[in-house]
Amino acid sequence: MIRFMVIIGLALAGLSLAAAAGGRDITVGALAYGTFNWELAVIEREGLDRRQGFNLKVRQLASPQAGRIGLQGGSVDLIVTNWLWVARQRNSGHDFTAVPYSLTHGALVVPPASAIQGLADLEGKRIGVAGGPLYENWLLLKALARRQYGLDLEKAAEPVFAAPPLLNQQLRQGRLDAVLNYWHYAARLEAEGYRRLLDGGGLQRRLGIEPPVPTLSYVFRQRWAADRRDTVTAFLRAAYGAKDAICSDARVWRYVAPLTGSEDPAVQATLRRRYCEGRIRRWGPAERRAAAELYELLHRVGGDTLTGTAPALPRGTFWKDFVVPR
Repeated sequence: MIRFMVIIGLALAGLSLAAAAGGRDITVGALAYGTFNWELAVIEREGLDRRQGFNLKVRQLASPQAGRIGLQGGSVDLIVTNWLWVARQRNSGHDFTAVPYSLTHGALVVPPASAIQGLADLEGKRIGVAGGPLYENWLLLKALARRQYGLDLEKAAEPVFAAPPLLNQQLRQGRLDAVLNYWHYAARLEAEGYRRLLDGGGLQRRLGIEPPVPTLSYVFRQRWAADRRDTVTAFLRAAYGAKDAICSDARVWRYVAPLTGSEDPAVQATLRRRYCEGRIRRWGPAERRAAAELYELLHRVGGDTLTGTAPALPRGTFWKDFVVPR
């Protein structure tokens, strides 16, 4: 009987340990070609998950939309995506929440010898725009051109909406005068000598929104995080630590560099520099107020399709328990 009780006790202890380990699991979804994958590679290779006391599981995604579907369906716990999507989901009653990922923004890029020096010079030009008519940097660019110069870029210029790689190619071929592209595509053009005119952070500042607000965030369900606060915090410490290692450790960068998808050292160096400029150093009341102001501006110019119906940033869009790891 005593032996039987001991066996039962050991079995229950094993179940408890297994449950605890399960509670430390985080399954993240990541694009193979995205910078989030850089961080995950460092976390795995350097054992940062084990050091922080959680188990990282990575699921490769075919597209950003696949990540959102996986998060909604529960096949992944965490992804990186635009926090405006989080706000829109919260407007629809869902409990997704966000933690800032990066301050690196998309940028407006022109050929090196272009006569375009400012927004007023965009009149009559063909402008390639990634992400479609509701790309937030396009909305901000239009808002700034109208405010500063009374210029309606929809009519005064010729916007061309297309996939990011195609826009870069058309700019190289001289079929476009400027391209407003996602940051890593803009960085590749910079490495080839193209000129960066203005980025999303600069657009925000010139529209009176300071400090700059990130576009991308780590996103997960609030209820899920409430039961795993320590585990989520441990993951964020590991992720922020991986960012610092990518930016400061040459040994780490040697194995991350091939993940850029380019063998060109100039492209790799530009991508690393722009990525590292985006590291989050502060996230407090001022940054949260700026995010609320940006949301309200984008709601006015982009409408319900972009943000959802609420005119003000939905409560809980950003995870209240987040503190920038030191």
